[in-house]
Amino acid sequence: MATQTPRIHTPQVRLREAGQPRGSAERAGILLHGRSRTKQEMLDLATGLEIGGTRWIAPYADQGLWYPGRFMEPLESNEPFLTRSVERCHRLVEDASEDGRLGPEQLFVVGFSQGACIAVEYALRHPGCCAAIVVFSGCLMGPPGTHWRPAGGKTLRGLRVFLTGSDMDEWIPEERTRQTAEVLTNLGAGVEMHIYPSRTHIVSNLEISEARTFLASSLAGAKR
Repeated sequence: MATQTPRIHTPQVRLREAGQPRGSAERAGILLHGRSRTKQEMLDLATGLEIGGTRWIAPYADQGLWYPGRFMEPLESNEPFLTRSVERCHRLVEDASEDGRLGPEQLFVVGFSQGACIAVEYALRHPGCCAAIVVFSGCLMGPPGTHWRPAGGKTLRGLRVFLTGSDMDEWIPEERTRQTAEVLTNLGAGVEMHIYPSRTHIVSNLEISEARTFLASSLAGAKR
């Protein structure tokens, strides 16, 4: 009797958009929610960032998960979901470019928690495709000793990174946040790191304010 190949559940990702419509936006931002969070929360966060002229694109991962395990597990333990989520982000960035009307310097990714880890992984696997990533309580994925390198032998030169963490975050250790900043800097990215004392696993108003300033600076002059 022939055995059946187990079916792999493919996450279905739904979208919501806000801000400027396709065709008239000056820039575009992809918003990646955290584990078991919602796309609406990310759109609310985008409102706080107050970046005019932006098309905001907020996907939703099936069951609220971009990958099933923890970020510090071996990458293969989160496959095939991790790669599918990263490639989904890449397709959204490509769509946001509107066939080249918006260049990489006008595109950015914002993530929280699990979505922030996807943003970092995206930057490594697709270097040069966006100007900036905002990593709210996220970090590099993989266990200690992972050899992190951008795909294709490239560097992260030109990428701006806003990275946040806390000494009290119950999900992301401060040590991993600092390691992420060091690795990305060594790979060529311009990293702005903020550690917020006693902040739990949330996005604080101060983080949103500082991210707003960061993005305004990173995307300055990107209007065509």
